Amino acid sequence: MVIGLVAGCGKKSEPASSDDSGDKGKKQLKVALVVNQKFGDKASMDDLAKGADQAAEDFGVEIKKLESAEASKYEEDVRAMSKAGYDLIVTTYAYMTDATKLVSKEYPDTKYAAIFQTINDGSEKYDNIWDTEFHGEGAFYLGGYIAGKLTKSNHVGFVVGAEEPTPNAEGNGFMLGVKAANPDATVEFSYVGSYEDPAKAKEIASAMISKGCDVIQTDSGASNAGVVEACKDAGILCSGEISDYYDTYDGFYGIEGIGFGDTVYKAIEMLENGEFAGGEHGIRDLTNGGYFMDWDSFNRFADNNAEYKDTMKAAIEEAQKLEEQIKDGSLKVPFITDVPNWDTIKASAE
Repeated sequence: MVIGLVAGCGKKSEPASSDDSGDKGKKQLKVALVVNQKFGDKASMDDLAKGADQAAEDFGVEIKKLESAEASKYEEDVRAMSKAGYDLIVTTYAYMTDATKLVSKEYPDTKYAAIFQTINDGSEKYDNIWDTEFHGEGAFYLGGYIAGKLTKSNHVGFVVGAEEPTPNAEGNGFMLGVKAANPDATVEFSYVGSYEDPAKAKEIASAMISKGCDVIQTDSGASNAGVVEACKDAGILCSGEISDYYDTYDGFYGIEGIGFGDTVYKAIEMLENGEFAGGEHGIRDLTNGGYFMDWDSFNRFADNNAEYKDTMKAAIEEAQKLEEQIKDGSLKVPFITDVPNWDTIKASAE
């Protein structure tokens, strides 16, 4: 993931140093990650941390990581970091939006990066907040296309952490991809209700398997571990977002990458260069590094699995062509935020 974010960040400034005459006396920037989930999730929080750590190495900034795991603490924790003099405070997901907006007004000289949030897209602008939403329907369309090619039972599953607009759009994009690859397939869909409940996720995946699913895509953060475990127990295929579970189960066949770390890196880079995009709302997707397909993980599975090698290699080749079409705009995957429903997708026009 670090490789991906470095590649997308272009030329980087040298770390600030008191021995560098050009930077002599330059203040060392302080950045706080105030996140609403736990680090160590092998998913979005760890990727955020990697992006921040890479920025610390490249720019010499000081990084603090704070888990604000209870909603009642969001405002208190964001305010504490602001009061402590951190130059940039990163918050995560819409759950932290109200706290971010409120505290940003109290500390107008502090900058805030609101990751996976929608703040500056209306009439009210917050000049010290750069907020970004993520549109993953393109990447998950490609994941769905591959799943549609891999299934032998024509029964595929998709597990999402919680009901939110972007995960819904990812589920719908996935189903559209399955439909394009294999219109005879059926897609089961379910929410875990949490991005940190592997036990519940395993229960859901097991139920899907009992219905005949032989390929399951998971999009549920730390809950992914439960889906992978259920797939391993049943000997079926599994794919996931962000993290690699291949060392846990060799039936884990690929990763849709999400550029959370890349986004944090960009926020720090903008601040370091005096170009912080306060007051702006950005969309991160497959076209700009917000999402990416980790083709190495898909090819690794093909190279190490004789049973699926030819099918996977052909699916990768086809999906990469579709990826180029998404990036050049000739293939448009709609951002559908309704609760994903296979019957609705199957009945939709091509």
